[in-house]
Amino acid sequence: MIARVRQRLSALLRAAVALPRTITAPRRSPPRLRFVYLDTGASTRYRIWHHLEQAQIAGFVADAVSLHDSRRLYDLSQTDLIYIHRLPLAALTLPLVVAARLRRIPLVFDTDDLVWDEREREYNFLDRRFDETTMAQWLRTIRATHRLMRCATALVLSTPYLAKLASVDVPRPIFVSPNVLSREQIALSQRAFEERQPHRLASAPVIGYFCGHAHVHDEDLATVGAALRAVMEACPGARLCFYGELSLPPELMEPSIRERIELLPVVDWRDLPRHIAAVDINIAPLIDNPQRRSKSAIKYLEAAAVGVPTVAARLEPYCDAITDGVTGFLAATPDDWVTALTGLLRDPALRLRIGDAARSETLARHTTERQAIGFAQMIEEITALMEIEH
Repeated sequence: MIARVRQRLSALLRAAVALPRTITAPRRSPPRLRFVYLDTGASTRYRIWHHLEQAQIAGFVADAVSLHDSRRLYDLSQTDLIYIHRLPLAALTLPLVVAARLRRIPLVFDTDDLVWDEREREYNFLDRRFDETTMAQWLRTIRATHRLMRCATALVLSTPYLAKLASVDVPRPIFVSPNVLSREQIALSQRAFEERQPHRLASAPVIGYFCGHAHVHDEDLATVGAALRAVMEACPGARLCFYGELSLPPELMEPSIRERIELLPVVDWRDLPRHIAAVDINIAPLIDNPQRRSKSAIKYLEAAAVGVPTVAARLEPYCDAITDGVTGFLAATPDDWVTALTGLLRDPALRLRIGDAARSETLARHTTERQAIGFAQMIEEITALMEIEH
């Protein structure tokens, strides 16, 4: 504990020393962007690296700096806008807030999840997975994140639904910048799509579900347990393939069903297109609560990029992305799930048509190339906010 306090005090001291020499740097147009992040997970990849790519496509000068890179973090001499991804107001971020105020630099807070609401504890079933000490630390982080959001010039959220929730809790200007696929993802997906062409009419079709670590999607999968069992009974040639740390719903533990289920570990995102392309149908179930409704339709986009059709929960992240019956299927009831899945399993031509439509729509709308202009316009609007304030 003492060592941690000393480390944080040292960081604050270094930042304070750095402030005077950064205050007089001239402003440029277009503004030079500094993205700041902590971890290297999927959220950071979509919200930092994909936004960085959009900025560069649009002609901005931009870089990304880890929160722990103190040598670069507090040197803002070449920075006109600070773009922070889901960080709390704490020892390492407080100097950035102070520096932004002193230099009149717009400070953007970005997130694609409900990271400021203490009710996420309930929505995400955290008490089932973490001890009291971990939950106490989580609660402190949530509250500190909310405080940093209130210090921001503007908030950037990933979906209209998430933006609506933020507008109630945080009185700041709010913008929406959706999660989209990067150039590298598109290239990897193109390769996987080409490789799967000879196998798109499989006689033993596979339903795939791709999730993450720590059983965070157990409750989502449980919502379709009964429907999946009915589908497996109606289509005896079908198989299930689940990627990630999951607990199977009890409906799928019957031996005749369980033997047709393959459980595989989480794969690196660069390998993900190839694995998605190996299944015939992608599913994206969600339990209905505000935290889940705040999610992005990434599972749909990643499957669409390789031409795999998706059946998804009829909730905001997917209602906004999928045209039901055209680029995928939306399901609100067990009967909806059974009808959509059995229809796709029994009709290879339908799988091809829906998968191809989803792929065309995704490549036309949901990539960094397509979103770069909108991102640039948003940044200009945020920059203008600072001029209005002063």
